[in-house]
Amino acid sequence: MGRPNVLLVVLDCVRAANTSLLGHRRKTTPFLEEFAREATVYTQARTTASWSLPAHTSLFTGVPSEGHKLQITERLEPGQTIFDFLDGEGYETGVFTENPYLTVHPSGLSDSFESVVTERPDSTDVDDPSETRNGVDGFWYADRLTEWIDEQSESWVACLNLMDAHMPYATRDAYDEWGADFYWAMHDELPIKWEWSVYGEQLPAGIGQLLEPLYDGAIRQTDAILEQIIGDLEARGVLDETLVVITSDHGDGFGEPPQAATEPPAVMHGMGTQEELFHVPLVVRGPGQTEGRRIESLATLSRFPDAVLAAFDGEADDTGWFVAPDGQTTAYQSPPTGQTAEYAEEYTDEPDRFRQAASLVYLDGPGDTVYKRAAWGEDEYEAVVRGRRSEPSDDTPIDRAPSDVIADSAAHSETLEITQLAAGEDEMAEYDIDGFDDIDLQSRLERLGYL
Repeated sequence: MGRPNVLLVVLDCVRAANTSLLGHRRKTTPFLEEFAREATVYTQARTTASWSLPAHTSLFTGVPSEGHKLQITERLEPGQTIFDFLDGEGYETGVFTENPYLTVHPSGLSDSFESVVTERPDSTDVDDPSETRNGVDGFWYADRLTEWIDEQSESWVACLNLMDAHMPYATRDAYDEWGADFYWAMHDELPIKWEWSVYGEQLPAGIGQLLEPLYDGAIRQTDAILEQIIGDLEARGVLDETLVVITSDHGDGFGEPPQAATEPPAVMHGMGTQEELFHVPLVVRGPGQTEGRRIESLATLSRFPDAVLAAFDGEADDTGWFVAPDGQTTAYQSPPTGQTAEYAEEYTDEPDRFRQAASLVYLDGPGDTVYKRAAWGEDEYEAVVRGRRSEPSDDTPIDRAPSDVIADSAAHSETLEITQLAAGEDEMAEYDIDGFDDIDLQSRLERLGYL
């Protein structure tokens, strides 16, 4: 076998708790369960941050979030990712997504790829526009990936980020198994950044429960897209020559309650320390791997570059490439800057509550158990995670404060070159979240007894 190809598939916003692969009651990931028969499933994988930019930066570089602290107003200078390394080794590189942080935003992440496919054509470019709610979806990007692979004469490395499970949803009818007209009516009336309608107390956090069935259908769609991609690789005879890593950059919240005293409920992502935001699925198939295995040890996405290098050096079978060194890993969220900090000031009475750092420390436990200490700002708590369930605990064996562990990790992390964006350079399409008082949710919820 020659040099392996590398395919990283990021299921944007997909949290571990809602995958049937890891025990969710709805059959959201039937293909992943089948694929797992010849792949490695990590049941306790953690991302390093709860939104795309810092999470992908750690995924691409191997540096934990507290080590780089990349903000929306900053740029990662070129040449520092695993994709840059492979490019230097003669690999063809490509990224396929509508996620702006990987493509149009001047974060520097797109500089890692020779090919950047992010066009979002009109719905007329879809074979059957009636199949989708909002035009082009992840199937279109999967097709572009396959076409790109067919053009390659050398080894290749690609990142496919699927936004189908990111609000707003664009789920095809074939996969919208648990939705209802009322749920979709709620979805269509909510602002895209609906978390601020909850943080500003215009809407109750519990409204998220009405969106979760739609989210599950969107995950089911991402699973179908995965089935198409893996089938295409197999049909072309390149699956056994490819390292396949399927994961998520972060999870999503639907109103789960806070655990630290002052943190907000988990609504969408980017705020809070809840497991729904940090516990993610992770399935890895090494080149030629045929034996499925399930690893319950604590794992971290920051080891993606290590996994790639292991495959590059000829290791064909994943024997624990993502397991956290010394059984411990961290996650960190810098206090928000830019538009998010402005929203806190504009839409809430306690803006400082929403401008805190999230510091998380995880320690591997027996079996499928993980110990956790976390802090939202200065408010700390302890928890034990068994499988997908997190419970409060006051006897975790993590004996150092999260802030101390995070500071120590940052001090010993590899230094990345990061620069401040020029004035106005960080401008990108922003969502208008005005008009909370105008949405017709109050009366709908009152009629159904939610208010």
